[in-house]
Amino acid sequence: MCEGSCKGMQRSFDEYMEYILSLKEDLPEELFKFSSNIAHYELNHSDSLHDAWVVSLLVKENRNASRPFNCNLSLEINLLGQHHDRELILKYLNVSKYGFVGQRNELNANDTFHGDILSHEVGLKSGRFIHTIAMRSGSIFEVAFSGFTFEVQLNT
Repeated sequence: MCEGSCKGMQRSFDEYMEYILSLKEDLPEELFKFSSNIAHYELNHSDSLHDAWVVSLLVKENRNASRPFNCNLSLEINLLGQHHDRELILKYLNVSKYGFVGQRNELNANDTFHGDILSHEVGLKSGRFIHTIAMRSGSIFEVAFSGFTFEVQLNT
């Protein structure tokens, strides 16, 4: 699923942010707010995905009781923030495609199987929004979707 889009993760951050700003009219408000917020990419910010760890991935086939054969897919990925004081919850709605290729983090698998998140990018491809997350172990999560929410839950 990452054909071509992972190569985009090699561009400079300034070029990426210019790209995101160019999509302002195309992205839903919450997705634009998330993807254009520099705090979500910073090396040392509590709301950054950088250095966060995967806690869980939930895949749901949502069904209507009266039309059980007419379902849509949603995904939720929960991340432990880099300061371990909060969970970052990303929900993807009306998912059309997703993939998570995981491999063991050889540096400190006792801490986190997938390793720290190194980078992530939002994009637009064939009319669908794409979010790609790359981890230190080489694991890659990518999802194509049309709806998105982001939530922060502080650990108490």
